Parts: sequence; structure tokens; C-alpha cells
Amino acid sequence: MKRLILGVLGLAAALVLVPTTAVADSATHHYTLVMEEANFGVAPNGDQIAITGEAEFSVNPKTVEGSGTFIHRNAAGAVLAYGTWEATGLIDYQSYGCGVVFGTPLPPPPILCGGRVAMSVMLRTPLGQFPGTLTIICVIGPNPPNSIISNGDRSEGATLSVPGIINFNHTAGGDNVIIQTG
Repeated sequence: MKRLILGVLGLAAALVLVPTTAVADSATHHYTLVMEEANFGVAPNGDQIAITGEAEFSVNPKTVEGSGTFIHRNAAGAVLAYGTWEATGLIDYQSYGCGVVFGTPLPPPPILCGGRVAMSVMLRTPLGQFPGTLTIICVIGPNPPNSIISNGDRSEGATLSVPGIINFNHTAGGDNVIIQTG
């Protein structure tokens, strides 16, 4: 009998929470991603990418407009490629929340946010155009994953995958912010 009561209470709690979660997840939010300083990513071979730029994006519906610049250097620091990037589609935005940095509240209003922004991009270089996936990590917010916090300030930054060419799959520092605009 005790198990039955606990089961019914658990089911009731789940039913109460599900509509609330669905409404929160379907809300439209607008953001501006600002990368005035370089955000870095590193490839397994030691090559590094430095990315700057800006993007405006929204969630539900997924939209993005943005552009910036990049420089690809080898492990010794020699420039291998450079050019511009332009966002072509928002893949995902995982919010870490707003208004807090490593447990310290930011001044109100809480519009400075963090998260993981992944977008499809077109890279333009003197050698041609290449599609890629750009991901920016910002550690603002009360809910960044533990794996990001444990890496310290090297967790903020960028990753960039250019299929068939190179994958800068580790963040290596940077300075960016996501501003909630609506």
C-alpha cells in the first residue's frame, strides 16, 4: 500500500511538472553573442584557432545572424589560414542561466547569460569557402556543467569543426558574453 501511495504521488508530481517544463522550453528568447576579444580552440595536432565576432540568435524558432573573423595558426604560431565566418543556422543553445559568475551575482538586471551556442557557419578564406560548425562556450550562469568549471578559465572559448579538414575540438580560453535581449 505504501508503495502504491508513493507511486501515485510521484506520478502526480511528474504530471504537474511536465506542462510547466514544456511551456518554459517553448518560450521565445532572443540573445546577442559578443566576442570582442579572441576565443580560442585547439586541435589534437596543436593547431589553434582564434575567433572574434557577433551573432544575434533566438530560440523557438531557431534563428541566427552573425559574422566575424578567424585566424588558424599551427603549433609553432605560423598563420595557416585566415578569413571570415558567417552564421548559416542555429544548431542548439544550451543555457547555463544568467546573472551569476562562479557563484558571484552580477549587478541587476540579470541579462548577462552563459551557455553553449552551436551554429552552422560558412568560412570564407583566400582559398575558398568551407562549411563548419562553430560552438562558443560562455561560463556565466548558475548552471554551467561541472566539466566546464573544473577546467577553470580555459573552458570558455570556441570549438570549430571543418569536416574533412580540421577539428578544433577543445576550448582554450577566450572572452565572450551572451546578452539576453528579449
